[in-house]
Amino acid sequence: MNMNRGMTVVEVSIVLAILLLLAAISLPAFFQNQQKQRAAKCAMNLEALATACQKHASEKGGFPASLSNLAPAYLESIPACPSGGTYGLGTPEGDPPTCSIPDHRL
Repeated sequence: MNMNRGMTVVEVSIVLAILLLLAAISLPAFFQNQQKQRAAKCAMNLEALATACQKHASEKGGFPASLSNLAPAYLESIPACPSGGTYGLGTPEGDPPTCSIPDHRL
């Protein structure tokens, strides 16, 4: 008997369709997870900024004028948003620091 080895076009098409279906299901979940991780890291940075602002206020008797007043005395360095947002200090009245990216909150 003469048997040809290999896969037919139909078999290759089915395998390719299954792989594309798996990619279509998993890639959006992967990217959403990445966004959640960046938002969590940003929230940790905002918490560190809030703590540093409170320490500055208690030691110096006033709220810091800018982020640069917090480093290196209260923070090793000024944190950066992992998504590229910019941080704002908050207010002396108790409003927390903010990030320019809407979903990134403390």
